Amino acid sequence: MKNLVLRTMRSFDESLTGPEYACNQLVVEIISDEPLTDTNELDVRIYSADYQLTGSNSRKFSSRKTPLKIRFQLVSDSFWDESLYHVFIFRNGYPQWYATLSPENKYEKWNRTRLENIRLHPDQKFFAEQLCNTAWWPKLYEGKFKTLPVQELIRRFRIYTDPAQTLPCLLVDSSRTLLAKAFTFFILSNYFTGSNVDDRFSLSLKELMTGDITWKQLKQKTARKKVIIIEIGDLEINSQKTIILTRAADLIRNRAPQDPVYIFHGKCEYISSLFQECQAFESLFTNETTFHILPPESEPDSSESLPFDTPLPFDDPTNPPSQSRNFNAPCAAELELQEMVGLHRVKEDMAEARMMACFLQRRKDLSLDSGTENRHHMLFLGNPGTGKTTVARLAGKMYHYIGVLSSGHTVEVSRTDLVGEYIGQTEKKMKEVIDKARGGVLFIDEAYTLIEKDTYSKDYGKEVIQALLTVLSEPNPDMIIILAGYEDKMHILLQSNPGLKDRFPLRFYFDDYTAEELLEMAHRSLQQRNFILTPEADRQLELLVREASAQRDEYFGNGRWIHNLINQGILKSMARRIMSLPHPDISSRKLFCTIEACDITSAAQRFQECYPLKLKASARIGFRA
Repeated sequence: MKNLVLRTMRSFDESLTGPEYACNQLVVEIISDEPLTDTNELDVRIYSADYQLTGSNSRKFSSRKTPLKIRFQLVSDSFWDESLYHVFIFRNGYPQWYATLSPENKYEKWNRTRLENIRLHPDQKFFAEQLCNTAWWPKLYEGKFKTLPVQELIRRFRIYTDPAQTLPCLLVDSSRTLLAKAFTFFILSNYFTGSNVDDRFSLSLKELMTGDITWKQLKQKTARKKVIIIEIGDLEINSQKTIILTRAADLIRNRAPQDPVYIFHGKCEYISSLFQECQAFESLFTNETTFHILPPESEPDSSESLPFDTPLPFDDPTNPPSQSRNFNAPCAAELELQEMVGLHRVKEDMAEARMMACFLQRRKDLSLDSGTENRHHMLFLGNPGTGKTTVARLAGKMYHYIGVLSSGHTVEVSRTDLVGEYIGQTEKKMKEVIDKARGGVLFIDEAYTLIEKDTYSKDYGKEVIQALLTVLSEPNPDMIIILAGYEDKMHILLQSNPGLKDRFPLRFYFDDYTAEELLEMAHRSLQQRNFILTPEADRQLELLVREASAQRDEYFGNGRWIHNLINQGILKSMARRIMSLPHPDISSRKLFCTIEACDITSAAQRFQECYPLKLKASARIGFRA
């Protein structure tokens, strides 16, 4: 491809689709002298001068050749000013071309520049391939770390990655201890480990000095680790400890090339004191390997709070790094899924999806696959109460175990949690939800309500879709988006936006529970809570469940119906019966765990009044005529 031109124009075109708040519009055109062959998808991503994403869009092509002129429409809540922007063009998911631009200060006026092969710009190529799609890169801005210019930071990262270079010892200092620690954990260690907490080990220099951990123990604990993080605290150094520190510094300096990278962090005054007492440690670092982190101007140096509201990776004792994994065996979350009642299709399909993810992950570990795409977004299709939310939580844990997700937590939301009531509110809600879900699963229940046919065109649900598309287009988002709802209504949602349909490679169908499965679910629930059914009560329960199952409609609650029947019906009836006795024996375990037949019939009668089941009357179990 000899001539490839990029045209940009600030526009007021009201036909552009996007969030209502995104009134700043930019039209981007790629013009070529010949069609681009073997191109399935083109993505345009525009970053600010400091490499923050300001707008993106993509086009898919069904034929083998693209048009000579390809138009993209970008919308943003940021004003497209005359500043410098970085433009990256991705072809089939890989960065191909690069340009810089400064939009014209006038609207509806084209600005032309030539696109160049990204190989001519090594720093930008490295950013597009290795940094821009990581979950930790946005934290550089979220934390407002004041350090090197971003261009210099990218250059350093590229040099550190050079296989011809020995991994350096890095030093992070700041007037605030937590600020240095946050930059070390959230930025540097995530860069070297790909956000995998199992690839790093953290300790303090004091532990080495006092012998709480020996060098031999450290070698054992850090075997196959990629990063060792060492905190430099307030040390009391004498001549004997100086000898220990000097020996440690020599061992670190003479480590083998395959050994992990060492990252030291601490308060400036503590580091300065260490260097005065032990020059061997000072010689480990250069200007190229030192990061000075300044606090935000709005906060005093004495402030010891994190730059953003996120716990440090190793500060949560309830979530320690997991041990080595055997990917050939299912993890605890998958075993839990297999133990669930019913869901035979889901279990088979999820096991297959897990094996495929493990297969691809292992190929990357063996350097057999250099592809960066790591998308596992899912559709959960089925009626209410079929276990979609529970399976979403288990999926997060499974994909964390594999290494696809850095944390594996699940954020559960619905339309009311995402859609605002005025311009700009939806954007704020979506940003908070997406930031919260990074590293885990974003589960949107009843997702079809985001697009409502009968609503007027200004419905803010469209903003949610637009925000989701940004994440869905990321090759390696460190997030799985799961949309759930009725199968027919979900198909309508997918047809509402051409960018949605192909973004969900995994689809799971949740079948309704049979009467036998609903009954088993009820038995399990009661047994787990130490309740016992009398033989007659068990027969009455089976009659009730079978009749409800036989007369179900599309709104039948499945497992949710069983949960409500037990908690809002049977147990309430049982409690009323026992506590209405003249002199109940409150010490009798049998009395408080045995469910009688009358509890079932009474529950059926009262439950029908509160939760209409559309069932025919049955004198045997007490339904009213």
